Amino acid sequence: MKKFWFIGLATLGLLTGVSASAGTVSGKVQLANVSTGSKTVQDKEAVVIWLEGQDEPKPPETAITISQRNLHFSPTFVVAVKGQKVDMPNDDDVAHNVYSFTGMNQFNLGIYPKGESRSVVFEKTGIVDVFCSIHHNMHARVFVVPTRYFANVLPGESFNIHQVPPGKYVLKVWHERSRMLEKAIVVPRTGVVSETLVLENSSPQTTTAAKE
Repeated sequence: MKKFWFIGLATLGLLTGVSASAGTVSGKVQLANVSTGSKTVQDKEAVVIWLEGQDEPKPPETAITISQRNLHFSPTFVVAVKGQKVDMPNDDDVAHNVYSFTGMNQFNLGIYPKGESRSVVFEKTGIVDVFCSIHHNMHARVFVVPTRYFANVLPGESFNIHQVPPGKYVLKVWHERSRMLEKAIVVPRTGVVSETLVLENSSPQTTTAAKE
């Protein structure tokens, strides 16, 4: 099982400005049939939580970075908002060719040397597997969500999604070895909606998990 690094556990999908009225969605993610303190393979895997149901703002202007270093991608797992730029600098001493053959998010950045950076923007939601055609052991994953309102945690951890405009949403949760969870929630004008999310075991989830 590959080691997952995170850009800030409990990464938050935030608005660029503070809304006059906005709530917070918080909670904790648990795996069914896994006792507290248990360290299984699943405990090392990403959980992505996001909200759907309102008109979505523009994607963040800030780019996400996946570096190539020591013949590995760093980090190996990130969450990007649909339309957000992902920079892929080569910080290694050798050339790399970064590409993906995943569905509608296919790309090929070509071969480029140390010190050069190339970028890609994903316009479709779901998991994108990223590889290097020169070094076959290199593998990273990008989970593309349709909204700024998301969190990225590990099983057993708490999450917070701040500055969510009030209204009705569908809260969705993805974990590779669990069934997709969907839950209707109502976010108040102020205050916190608290949810305990229990994920049921299933076969690996590798297909598109979010709406287009």
